[in-house]
Amino acid sequence: MRLTIGVHHFPPKFTGGAELHAYHTARWLSAEGHDVQIVTVESITSGPTKGVYAVNDEYRGLKVHRLSFNCSNQKDLFSWEYDNPWIYQDLFEYFHQMKPDLFHLFSGYLLGAGAIKAAISNQVPVVITLTDFWFFCPRINMVKPDGEISDAITFDARNCTRCKFEERRRYLWPALFAPRLADKFWTTSMDADWSRSLGIESMHEEFILRNSTLVAALSSASAIICPSKFLMDSAHKRGLPEEKIHFIQHGIDKSDWILTRERKRNELFRIGYLGQLDQNKGIHLLIKAFQHLPDELPLELKIYGDDSPGTRYIQYIKKLAKGDPRIKFLGKYEYRKVADILSHLDGIVIPSTWNEIGPLVMYEALEVKTPIIASNIPNMSDIIQHEENGLLFECGDWNDLASQLLRMIEEDDLCDVLIEKMKPVRSFNDEMQALDMVYQGTFNKVEIGLER
Repeated sequence: MRLTIGVHHFPPKFTGGAELHAYHTARWLSAEGHDVQIVTVESITSGPTKGVYAVNDEYRGLKVHRLSFNCSNQKDLFSWEYDNPWIYQDLFEYFHQMKPDLFHLFSGYLLGAGAIKAAISNQVPVVITLTDFWFFCPRINMVKPDGEISDAITFDARNCTRCKFEERRRYLWPALFAPRLADKFWTTSMDADWSRSLGIESMHEEFILRNSTLVAALSSASAIICPSKFLMDSAHKRGLPEEKIHFIQHGIDKSDWILTRERKRNELFRIGYLGQLDQNKGIHLLIKAFQHLPDELPLELKIYGDDSPGTRYIQYIKKLAKGDPRIKFLGKYEYRKVADILSHLDGIVIPSTWNEIGPLVMYEALEVKTPIIASNIPNMSDIIQHEENGLLFECGDWNDLASQLLRMIEEDDLCDVLIEKMKPVRSFNDEMQALDMVYQGTFNKVEIGLER
C-alpha cells in the first residue's frame, strides 16, 4: 500500500508531540511493508516570491517532501493560514505524480484545507488525526488571550472575532482590567455603525468562512481520528459526521528507548517537567509553586524542553527562576532518552492550562511509573484519577499545585501507593492495529463506491 502522511512539521528540526507521533506512525507502517512518504512544512519565513520551494530528502529511511514558503509574501494572511493555495498547487501535483492509496493528515495546522483538497481532487481518500483544536480555533488550543479557556463545543463567530482583536494590546487591556466595560463593548459592537470601520464586521465574516471551509474539509475525509474523548465529543457537537469519527487513544512506542536503571530514592526529591516551553503549558505555575515550598526541603526542579527559540515566555520563566539554584533548565532532550530521564525523577508535573490532547508525556510517565501531578482538565483527568494513579490540581492555581507537591514530598508512602495503582499503558502496536482497521474500513468504502 502506498501511503502519504502529512504533518505541519517533521524531525529532525521539529520534535513536538504531533511530529513524533507522525514519525512513529510512518516508521511502523514502513516496517509493515507499506510504501510511506511524508509531506511537511519546513519553513514559513523563507521561499520564493510566490509559491513554495519543495525539497525531497530522507530521514531515517523515510522519504520526506518538505515545503518552504514566505508567509510575508501572502496578501490575505488570515485565509492563507487555513487554506493556502500555494500548498494546494504543490500537493495537487505531488498527489497526481505519486498516486498514493491514502493520505493521512496529522493536526491540519499549516498544511490546512489546501492539503485535503489536493488529495480529494486526485481521488485520494483522506484520514485525519486531530491532535489539537486547530480546525476549530486558529490559536490551536481554544485559549483566549486573557488565559480563559474557550467553549470547544459551540462555534460563535462573535466570540472568535473578539478573541482575535484581543490579541492586540489595546483591546486586551480593557478585557483584563475593565472586563464589564469590555463585555458591553463587544455585546454591542456587531450591530454598531462603527464596527465596519474598525474591521470588526469583516473579521466576523472571515471567521464564518474559516469555520465553514474547515468543517467542509473535515467532513470530506473518509475518517477522523480523535485521541481523546473530550475532543471526540467536541467534534460530534460541532456537526461532524458521527459515523466518521473514531476514538483511538495514544500508544507508546518504546522501541528506541534506552535501558533505564531502577529508580533509587535519595534525600533530594527530584521534580521534573518535560515538553514544550510554551505559555499554555503552564511552566510558570510550576516554578511559582516550587518556590512556594518550604526552603528547608531538599528539592530540585528539572525542566526539559527546547529553550533555544528564546521567546518572551522562555525569557519570562527563566527570569522567574533566576537566583534559585535548585531550578535547572536542561534544554532539548532526545525521545529515546525519555524513559531514562523519567526514571531519575521522583515525580513530574503537567501544569497545562489548555485541554491537552494526551499529552504523550503523561502516558510515558505512567509506563515508567513516575508519579504524576496534572491539571484537573479533560483528557488528563480522564486518565489520571486523583489519589489513585496520580494527583490533580485546579487548573491555573499554583497554590493548589504547591499543596499537591508538598503532599507528594512529605506524605509517607504516597508515591508508592500511586505507583502501585498505575496500570500498563496502551502499546504503540495496539494503537497501530486500531489505525489499520480504520484504513481497511476506508478502503472498503472506496471499493463499494467504485462498484456503484
